[in-house]
Amino acid sequence: MAIGSCIIDTVDLAAYGIFIERGGSDEFLSFPDRRTPDQNDWAEHDGLDVDLSDLSFEAKKVQVKYVIITDDETAFKQHLSSFETLHFAAGYRSVFVKEFNRTFQLRFTGFSNYSHKGGLYLQAKKTGRIAVEYSMDDPLQFFTPAIDTPITTRATLAQVTLNDIDLSRFGIVVRDIYSTALRPQSAKPVLERKINHITGLTADTGVIPKRQARTIEIQCTMVAGAIAEFMTNWNALFNNLRVTVPVQLGITRTGSVLNCYYSKMTNFKKETPFSRKVKVSFNLILQEI
Repeated sequence: MAIGSCIIDTVDLAAYGIFIERGGSDEFLSFPDRRTPDQNDWAEHDGLDVDLSDLSFEAKKVQVKYVIITDDETAFKQHLSSFETLHFAAGYRSVFVKEFNRTFQLRFTGFSNYSHKGGLYLQAKKTGRIAVEYSMDDPLQFFTPAIDTPITTRATLAQVTLNDIDLSRFGIVVRDIYSTALRPQSAKPVLERKINHITGLTADTGVIPKRQARTIEIQCTMVAGAIAEFMTNWNALFNNLRVTVPVQLGITRTGSVLNCYYSKMTNFKKETPFSRKVKVSFNLILQEI
């Protein structure tokens, strides 16, 4: 385990034989969910009528998966107890993650899982895996509002634009968008009437059906040559989504531009350790207006 890879409140977890396991730090970086803005789904109009001026985000739940390894029973119990005590202190935990070169302010909420391997009384390696739940009460602490321009240049365009910026500029390869962006829109419900003693129902068919707004999912893989490049592009991507005007989502091959707002990010995953190559995958969920 690397010294200084994770430090909580000045305590280097390497001193306890503790480190963050592979894939255990993914939730630090994912975008927070946007709180659903005030909106009306008028039956007589296509799409949604949305007030985008109120821009706010939900606090973010962060689960971190740690591993503790020692060869000695006494040391194992002491280190596990110290790790627990570290979290039962007032205020926020200051968690430095060397892989991202960032410090996060997190509020401890609980230990959600623990699994153990290796008998305590045996003279052999003892391994504990523990999942810790935190709340990132300020979900915007990671982002710098002034960064809104990506810096990557890729030879192959993504054929999908965000506010007139091709997603390849963010280092993004789009795995799929057509499954939702090309899906024909459904009709809004019309007035219907049921009468108990008459089979079926009657519906208002004298009006042209209005179109429902769709939920658009963009399945992305994002790569960068260095962590500094990734951090710039990551900030720029989020800042192009956290706007109080409609997000302009362009589908180059169809020539269409969809007015949307950012809703949430799902399935964020680090595909490789950042120490080797920066590669992440995620889905962006946009709500069509």
